[in-house]
Amino acid sequence: RKGVSSVEEEICPPLARIGCGGISKMNNARIQGDMIEKGAVVYGLCKFHASGREDMDVRMLLPPPSVAEASVKSGAVITGRPFVCEIFDAHKMPTVRDLQDVANAINCQFEESNENGSSCGEKKEVQLDKNGWPMTLVQPERYHGNNPRGVGVGMSFPLSLVSSKAFSGLQSETEEKVKLYGCVCHTSVPISSDEELLQKLGCTAWNKEGEEVAAVNDGDATPNSRMYPLKIQQSTPLRVLHRRSSDVRTRYILSLSACRIDDHWFRLRMSTSAGTYVKEFVHGDCGRTQPNIGSMLGGRTDITELDCEGIAF
Repeated sequence: RKGVSSVEEEICPPLARIGCGGISKMNNARIQGDMIEKGAVVYGLCKFHASGREDMDVRMLLPPPSVAEASVKSGAVITGRPFVCEIFDAHKMPTVRDLQDVANAINCQFEESNENGSSCGEKKEVQLDKNGWPMTLVQPERYHGNNPRGVGVGMSFPLSLVSSKAFSGLQSETEEKVKLYGCVCHTSVPISSDEELLQKLGCTAWNKEGEEVAAVNDGDATPNSRMYPLKIQQSTPLRVLHRRSSDVRTRYILSLSACRIDDHWFRLRMSTSAGTYVKEFVHGDCGRTQPNIGSMLGGRTDITELDCEGIAF
């Protein structure tokens, strides 16, 4: 086990306990302590299914204000990660009010959530350092609720009862979505200014996504922005080659913006086609992803932080 909790562990217990009044375990096979016997049949349980997945060290956030504004202008809908929960042998069918209470419990927005063993906190104002960079992990408007483990349910797309077809649709739509990412990178090549960084990457300036969308719609896009969408070729990454078949896949970097932190550090924000390996697009994976950020800058480049900032429909 690598984490103190998981998204499933933050969502399923309140859903089963508050929404369904508990789950019957009378039909379950014999359980020894907390361990289920190998091969035992379990009927009463809650299954969690998410649309796609991220690496263990990647956070799932809401889009920043500049991206949210750009999405409104382009007509795109950006949300968090869709999911479906299957409840077997529930004591009751949840009502709309029950599901609202479940969402409040997950988001730590009322006392009921404390019964689940989680300590709820309050959002705090973001403190900035002398250079204007945030000293806290993430701005309060970038996630739902007050759950200290960062798991939240959006109220604009509330929990609701769905048919079994929702699960098949959840998986079939995974490869059709556009995913938004933000990351912090380091390069061995000195970067003297933002202009140099933008010129080498052929991208737009950080937090100018809204202006860029307007320029594209008006037919007045900058020369840099015309480089995107960028077609890349990705061989199966070395880090997953032991469990994935070796193949070369075509992916697209749909948009890219950047800003310089200092001579060797910079930030990137991008939208990609589903299935893109963002880490490999940055460091190149020993040349297995072409082109990549390292090849554009002309030096060794690596990624130290990566956030998924939304999924666009």
